[in-house]
Amino acid sequence: MRPHILIIALMAVGLSACASTPTIPLAQRLEGKTPEDRQETLRRACLAEANWNLDQTAARMPANMQHRYRDSNSTRETSHLKELCREMADLPAIKGRSPMETKRRAELAEKCRRETDDHLDLRSTESAAHMARVQEICEAMTGFDLPAQAN
Repeated sequence: MRPHILIIALMAVGLSACASTPTIPLAQRLEGKTPEDRQETLRRACLAEANWNLDQTAARMPANMQHRYRDSNSTRETSHLKELCREMADLPAIKGRSPMETKRRAELAEKCRRETDDHLDLRSTESAAHMARVQEICEAMTGFDLPAQAN
């Protein structure tokens, strides 16, 4: 009887580790951070969102294949969003007022808008939420508001 209880307890602990935890909104994660920490948080969030569709596909695979799948596969969306994340991460942490920097931020905001429009799939609520998160990250990194997604 005792070994069964131990096995059940271990399985319960293992399953609870697999349970999804609620994600903290981006605005809360950025609260009270220095400009450099804020930029690093945004960079990581951006790259995580870029990998979103790979993570969705990998989740349907056996555990031993998931990491290999993510490393060896890339979609057009993934590569474009990763490139955009890297470009936005290269912006200075503290916004300057030089015309060149303002122009660069505006160009990246426009590029981000085009990417979200290109990859938005309104048939999928998960995809729409993903693109809304990408848009929020872009707005925070560039300092420009992007137009709301059409529903």
